[in-house]
Amino acid sequence: MKVRERLRLVVRLILTVIFSALMFALAAFTRLVMLWKPNGFYRPLCTLTSIWGRGIAVLWGMRIQVEGPRPAHPFYLVCNHISYTDVIVLSAVCPAWFVSKAEVSSWPGVGALTRIALTLFINRETRRDVARLNTVMSDLIGQGESVMFFPEGTTSDGHAIAPFKPSLFQPAVDLNLAVQVAALSYRTPEESPQPEEVIAWINDEPFVPHFTRLLSSPGFTAHLRFAKEPITASDRKSLSQQSRHTMILLHRDLRKETT
Repeated sequence: MKVRERLRLVVRLILTVIFSALMFALAAFTRLVMLWKPNGFYRPLCTLTSIWGRGIAVLWGMRIQVEGPRPAHPFYLVCNHISYTDVIVLSAVCPAWFVSKAEVSSWPGVGALTRIALTLFINRETRRDVARLNTVMSDLIGQGESVMFFPEGTTSDGHAIAPFKPSLFQPAVDLNLAVQVAALSYRTPEESPQPEEVIAWINDEPFVPHFTRLLSSPGFTAHLRFAKEPITASDRKSLSQQSRHTMILLHRDLRKETT
């Protein structure tokens, strides 16, 4: 690693820790002062989440470009999944309750942030937990709050949209709520490695080497595009399939324009 890259890594890492610690403290304080009002912390935490996402994007040298109509609360949003950077992009642009795999809650540092933030944890291997989460999501939407998740259930190299897991589409069907669809793509500078080499977090690569490579890079651009029309269907399988078809079209056009 070159001296410039090492310096960039150290500075970004220190600032990321300081900024995230500050936002963690503000989020904890918000939850504390809102104990008297059930779910009263949602809107303030959305604001803090957006500030955190935008701040981290700046610190990491990530430019965010957004196209299409942003969803209005309460929304039910699905997006493709490439890396942990996706969470930062979505947090900055359209903060909401975010569905995450259960093991993230135990990750050092990151786990504490997700537990204090607007995160819903799920063990996808347990059907009972899927049913539990669907009930929680329905209740939150009924209260006027919003939810987003990655229906692919895993990350990809960003070249294509993987098949969807339809189970978490059930609350949208039960509540007759349209699903908002977004597609995400990344672009790196011409002199840098391709996004699949720097940004995509795949093939069970250990976090630390990937994070080190990402923070030492000169920067990158995240392109987020929302579909013009939401998707509705009478059952979760159809809703999942139609949402995936829309995302494929969005993603295809986005990659044509950014690669």
